[in-house]
This record gives sequence, C-alpha cells and structure tokens, in this order.
Amino acid sequence: MHDNLIRSGEFAKRAGVTKKALQVYMDKGILLPDHVDRENGYRYYDAERTAQLDEIIKMREVGLSLDEIKEIIDQKDSLHYLDILYSRLEEIDRSIEQLEANRAVLQARSDNQSMFLNPPALRHCFVEYQPRRLCVRYPIAAYRGTKDSGEAWLDALEMIRQEFRDNGIPFKYFSNIGATFDMEELKEGRIVYNSAIILPETDADFPRIEHLPAGYYATMYDQRYMSDGTAISNAVDTLMNFVNRHNYEVCGDYLQNCIAETTMFDFNRRMLYVVKEQVPIKLDRPMPN
Repeated sequence: MHDNLIRSGEFAKRAGVTKKALQVYMDKGILLPDHVDRENGYRYYDAERTAQLDEIIKMREVGLSLDEIKEIIDQKDSLHYLDILYSRLEEIDRSIEQLEANRAVLQARSDNQSMFLNPPALRHCFVEYQPRRLCVRYPIAAYRGTKDSGEAWLDALEMIRQEFRDNGIPFKYFSNIGATFDMEELKEGRIVYNSAIILPETDADFPRIEHLPAGYYATMYDQRYMSDGTAISNAVDTLMNFVNRHNYEVCGDYLQNCIAETTMFDFNRRMLYVVKEQVPIKLDRPMPN
C-alpha cells in the first residue's frame, strides 16, 4: 500500500470534516477512497487529496449541490465547471436583489410605525420640493368623496389587489397607496376621486409605471380614521385654502397617499392613518415662512 495513504478517519480530521460527511461524499460518488482493504473494509485516501476535499467543501458552502459537484468531477471539463459557477453567481445575484427588496420593505414598515411614535406636524401647510417619483396609477370609476364614500374606496383597493394577483406582483409592494382628485372638480368645491395610486420604492414587478414630475408641492400631513369623509373634506379644504391664500398656480391633480397605518392591529373601519396631502404648484415667488 502506498506510503501516502491514510485511513478515512485521519483524512476527515485533516480536512476538518466529519467521517459521516466523508461517507456521504463517498456514497454520492464524489470522493471515492483510493484504496479499500478487502480484509477489514478500511478505507484509505491519498493525503494530498485534502486539496480536492477543500474545494468540494468550499463549493458546498457557497451553495453548489452534491449533484452539481459530482457532475463537475465526473466530466473533468473546466468550461462546464465555469458554466456551473456562473449559474450559481446568477442565483446569488437574484437572492441579493430579493434580500435588498425585502430590506426596503422592512425599512419602510419600520419607518411607518416610527411615524406614530414621532409624527410630523399635523395640519400644518408648507411648500416642499419633491424629486421625481415613481407612480403606478389605477383608473377607477370616478366617485364623489362624501361621508359615505368608504365603500367605493374599498372597491378600489380590491381592484388593486386583484391586479396584483393577476400580474403576480409580490404583495409586499401593496403600500404607499393613495388617490388623486380631479382638480377641475376641486376648484368647484367637489372632491372627486379619479384614480388610485401606489408610490413604490422600486419599479420592479410592476407591469406599468410612470413618474410624477419633480417640482414644488403644497403639502400637509393629517391623521385620521379610515373612510372619515368629514376629516378628508376638512384636510382638502385646509390645503386648498393655503394654496389659494398664497395665489399659487396649481399644475396637476391633488395627491393623497397613506404613509403610516395601524392595520396590523386595527383591522376594522377605525384603522388610523397618517396621510400626506399634496398639490403640485408653480413656484415663482419666495416660499412663505
């Protein structure tokens, strides 16, 4: 027997693996012993093959399957080995993208709940600059915002849910939901919902997306309960009075979106929301203090 051969137990110890793991590699045909004693069944490996076992362990730790490793060893083809490595790299890249997307959702939800612990100044109107934002718009049957218009909004939400299901959009993106009001109707004192919107953090997975233009917006934060028509009307009146008082020229529809909510533990019509109200304006004069 060759002097460089060592028993399987010693070989496993040198490589830092268990005898059970070594047995798995042998049973799978990945790392067969170099010699088997016919009398006692002891298995022996060439000590220099620890380098091969090192490579097998590395590939297992980065996610290659036993079948893939066996395929590499059996074919002894560097190009085929490279194909498998590139395939695994692509899988890792997809996993990283997924983890980053999940992290963004979790960060948004933590920001959401922090909003209730440290809310912005409510019902205080001001002007802010908004960079260009992603927007997914869902046309809805226009309806008047009244005290009893909650059912129509629930129908709009169900329509969005169905579109998520139909297009296989991950439900984790079902957030930052809001609506737009027809500005021509609003100038006449009527609140008319003309679309539902989502302001996503990423355009991934949405079949259609647009951009809200960068610019100045008259802005106000409000906190209210779901489908509180009176509170919605008061919020709209407050922000529009601010716009009119400063003679700002409106250049788009009224935007309203939920930025914080209590739906995890309040799941009836008394759910509490923090809502951001915005009206795009042309700013050709200094902002008010």
